[in-house]
This record gives sequence, structure tokens and C-alpha cells, in this order.
Amino acid sequence: MKTFDPHVSPNERSVDNGRRAFFVKLGAGATALASAAVTAAPRGAEDPAEKLARLEEERALRKLHETFERLLDSGAYDEVVDLFADDAEVVFNNGVFASRSGIARLYRERFREGKTGRRIEPAPGFADELERQQERVEISADRMSAGAVFPYSIQVGAPIETETSLAGMARLHGEGVQTWWEGGVYRVSYRKDADGRWKIARLEYDTLARADYRPGRTYAEAIAVAPISTTYPHDPHGPDALVRRA
Repeated sequence: MKTFDPHVSPNERSVDNGRRAFFVKLGAGATALASAAVTAAPRGAEDPAEKLARLEEERALRKLHETFERLLDSGAYDEVVDLFADDAEVVFNNGVFASRSGIARLYRERFREGKTGRRIEPAPGFADELERQQERVEISADRMSAGAVFPYSIQVGAPIETETSLAGMARLHGEGVQTWWEGGVYRVSYRKDADGRWKIARLEYDTLARADYRPGRTYAEAIAVAPISTTYPHDPHGPDALVRRA
């Protein structure tokens, strides 16, 4: 029986002296948080009705992911939270945001304040790496759980924390947010709720690249972004835990 775990990052990522210095190796620590692997249905001879049912489930999951991306892109963060199971978790930049309260803190507060989630084209010079990432969706034999991998290319931001007068003026005008481009893959686990609706059970942002880039530019520079290091409540927008490293 084939086993599929959407959270296992590739064992090795190429790193050279140029723009690939930004590659992130999450290592075994991030994957240790992953839920049990999703077991795919046996291949080979498959009843036509069963095959059709599985195709319908796959379409439903792809539609759910499209909804997730559309809501993020439009800044509808409240509605994003509703797509998750009550006990779900999201792994973002070394932080684990657990249950509805933690996920609400991530999207309604951290993402909203940083203007994060809007889809943008890959930064110049970085597109080839994302194009090599393949989408896939696999559904368990009982069609009650599933796993998927989807590439992403988004804007991420964080409020400028310096206390200079210019930063203060920017904040007064609704600005004062440092933004950058980020690309990678979503590693997602799904399960059905009591009413038979698909919900996101776990989502991990597996970041492959970050760059100083704004749409319309013809160049981009790789950047490093410090991982989240402070948990809630010390950081009001922080995660419930940090990713455990081996």
C-alpha cells in the first residue's frame, strides 16, 4: 500500500554561491510535527464508481485550495480561518499556530497587519525553482482524509519596528510595513468533518525562496528573514509553539 506524506520536504536542496543561498532546509524537526501519513488507495484495478468518486473528491479539494488562495489574495482573513478544522495547525516561519485561536491569530492579526498573502508572480531569477515543484493530491482509501502539495508565490510583510520619526509617520498613514516576495510549497493535510465537508487539518508553508521584490521590477535580490522566535502571549501575534529542531 502506497503511503503519502505531504509534509516531508526533499532530503537535499541544492545550494550554491548565487541566488540559491536563500534555500531553506527544514530538516527532520519540521516534519516531526506532521500528522500521520495519508495512505493512498491501492492502484491497479479500480471499480469505475470508486474511481469517479475519488476524482470528485480530488476536484473538491482543489476547489477548496483555490478558495483558500482567493481569500488570502483578497485579504478576507476571517473567512480563511473558517476553512480549518477546530484542532488544525499551521506552520509558518518556524512557528506552530494551533487550533482555531492560534490560526485566527496568524491570519486575522499577523497576516492582516503585514499585508501578507497576496499572490504575485515569482521574483525574476527565481521562477525556475518554483516551476519544478509539482502539484499533487492523494486521497485515503476511505476518502475521509487526504494530503496535497501546492506551489505558492505570495507577498509577505512585517510592520517596521524601528521608532524613527519616518517610520512613525509611515504608520500613521497606514504604511510602515516591510514587504518581500516569498515562494515555496504548501504541504497540506485534509480531513472530513462530521457533516462530510473537507477541512484543512494541517498546513505548512515550506519556504524555498525569499527576495526583495515588488511586482513590475526587473530584478530581485535574495534576502534572509529571521524565523519567529517568540511565542504567544509574549508576542501578541506569535505562535503557540516553535518548530522543534532535531
